[in-house]
Amino acid sequence: MTESTTIRWEESDDHVVTLVLDDPGQSANTMNAAFIDSLDAVAARLTKHRDTVRGVIVTSAKKSFFAGGDLRDLISVTPETAGASFEAGMRVKRSLRVLETLGKPVVAAINGAALGGGYEIALACHHRVILDSPAARVGLPEVTLGLLPGGGGVTRTVRMFGVADALRKVLLEGTRYGPARALEAGLVDEIAAGPDELLARARTFVDAHPHSAQPWDASGYRIPGGTPRPRSSPPDSPPFPRR
Repeated sequence: MTESTTIRWEESDDHVVTLVLDDPGQSANTMNAAFIDSLDAVAARLTKHRDTVRGVIVTSAKKSFFAGGDLRDLISVTPETAGASFEAGMRVKRSLRVLETLGKPVVAAINGAALGGGYEIALACHHRVILDSPAARVGLPEVTLGLLPGGGGVTRTVRMFGVADALRKVLLEGTRYGPARALEAGLVDEIAAGPDELLARARTFVDAHPHSAQPWDASGYRIPGGTPRPRSSPPDSPPFPRR
């Protein structure tokens, strides 16, 4: 990795890799050009060392986990640069897909806010542990800015929760979940009391699940649920209750 990387590769003696999100030029990690380049490099390195790496933990050196897309970059997009902006988003999705199909356990150790692109990174992991802190939040709030999640968040939440619950819990209202509510809603898998426990729980999952994959990559997988419309409802009734 180069000195300008926004992702540090830290490998233990037993080949568990910790990817530390740490943009040296900003107080928070964002999905800017430097991050996209770093993510590409990490994906390539993981692929190259797939046979020796035992597992991956993704965490952050910042107070927040990952702040999502860089709004300055989004605002500056013009018709002439729209194609390049789209391709940058596709690069992120391809790299995250490499992460989740590595065949090794990948855990998000969420030490702070993981909103928008930050939660999309966590969704590409096989297990999500969040720090029990008032500052720790997860969710996809893009809708509150008139945007859609661009890093695979729509696809992965639908595959996790089903269409109806993904829309209601995550996509339509842009809810930001604290640790307890996130665990209850299924957005995370565990809560850790402190930073040391956060990494310890992540490591425990890696050790216990040497061969990990997403549920939707398993043979026979089906998207859960249907719509919340009761069987007794008229066929033309709305699938979501009006308020």
